[in-house]
Amino acid sequence: MNEPHYTNIEKSADYKVLTFISSGRYGDFVKIVRFDEVFVLDNTYNLALGTLLPNGEIDFHSVTDNGDRNKILATIVNIVLMFIEKYPGKHIYLAGSDDRRNYLYQRAIVHSYDDLIQIVNIYGDVSSGSDASDFEELDKTRRYSGFLIKAK
Repeated sequence: MNEPHYTNIEKSADYKVLTFISSGRYGDFVKIVRFDEVFVLDNTYNLALGTLLPNGEIDFHSVTDNGDRNKILATIVNIVLMFIEKYPGKHIYLAGSDDRRNYLYQRAIVHSYDDLIQIVNIYGDVSSGSDASDFEELDKTRRYSGFLIKAK
């Protein structure tokens, strides 16, 4: 991945909580990427992206609009690859907290698709918000409610 990304990533010992600093027009924000086990899908972890608030809580919904969106997305791609390397055989589920953010994630996946597909298989969630997920191989032209990433 040759996209500009943040490289100073702090990792917990188990690689399930990673942080980096987003630097931009509104200052510095601590971004947190957290992997939580998904119990309805075998061997799968949900990726959640949030911002650490001054009170120590994590905000998974607000937009910092710090002017470094593409750099953050490229950093998340690199974090996904780190997690898969650390946990071969584990899968990652990714869905935005709303349709706009989900579409942003899809654009990032499509943008890096040619590089990613060499390392991972990518599936789109076509379940439309039902409790049971249903996946198909990613079609770059179709909108999805989430994404499943599996190492090759």
